[in-house]
Amino acid sequence: MSQDAVQKVIGRAITDAEFRQRLIDSAREACAGYDLSEAELEALEALDQESMQAFAGKLDARLSKSAGKGFI
Repeated sequence: MSQDAVQKVIGRAITDAEFRQRLIDSAREACAGYDLSEAELEALEALDQESMQAFAGKLDARLSKSAGKGFI
């Protein structure tokens, strides 16, 4: 398992609305480029769209991809 990869996916999902929607629609496809275990993919597939959207909406606009040059 790679905590670093999971953190990158979550961070990207919170700051990048397009990626967040792809993750919600199909976590396996959205995470194809990340080194994730089966358990991690299953956990990401179980993420709740409403909770993710609510959390992302609470972030300062300067942290979102749409606010500037993208996520780090």
